Amino acid sequence: MDRYETFATWIFIVFGALIITGLMAFAIATGDKAAFLFALASACAAFFLGFAVIFDQPRLYGLILFVSIALIAGSITAIVT
Repeated sequence: MDRYETFATWIFIVFGALIITGLMAFAIATGDKAAFLFALASACAAFFLGFAVIFDQPRLYGLILFVSIALIAGSITAIVT
């Protein structure tokens, strides 16, 4: 595995699975449907970050990362309000 594939694998595992799954679990536990859907959409976007790294698309990576962070912010905002 080369350097990009290793980095993409860590993106899948750390960002997509651990952090966003914690948001999803908290939203399920509190019964907040909007927060769960924002976190689910963010997880889907984060999943595609790895493909942007593998195919060496830095602009696409930045765009998907921005969308994912915006969805995480939406999820946190939905939980807080």
